[in-house]
Amino acid sequence: MRSVDLSEDIRIAPAQKERETDWPLAPPSESDFPGGEYIASFIEHARGTWFKQEKIKLIFKIVDPRLYAGYDVRLFATFEKKISRASKYYALWVKANGGVPLRGDRMSPRVFRGYWKVRVAWSVPKNGGYPEPQVVELIERVAGEPKPCK
Repeated sequence: MRSVDLSEDIRIAPAQKERETDWPLAPPSESDFPGGEYIASFIEHARGTWFKQEKIKLIFKIVDPRLYAGYDVRLFATFEKKISRASKYYALWVKANGGVPLRGDRMSPRVFRGYWKVRVAWSVPKNGGYPEPQVVELIERVAGEPKPCK
């Protein structure tokens, strides 16, 4: 009978063993990822219908502190064809751009590129959903310059 060498299994890192399973990773809980101030980088945006309204979703990835690096957090703002000065997106865009839009500016989400100090809080779902971490405030840009919008 042939002997089996188990030393090969010992050399596999524990994190690699976890990835070999088909079990999905659970979303973070508030105890895993508490609300507070973080440094996050702007990743991408998406437009669509959420909460029965046309909105834009700005997606940020936490980079500091390292303990929470890699978590994605979202910021939602109403986004209609004609953006009013009273809208949340307008206020966010002005902060990211460093000033009000000039006549003819497209108000593109490209101005959010870079690294931001953000305030994260957990959502309170109304209709049976589950809570998620979300950006409730862009505090200040910490790195990167806004891209000019033409």
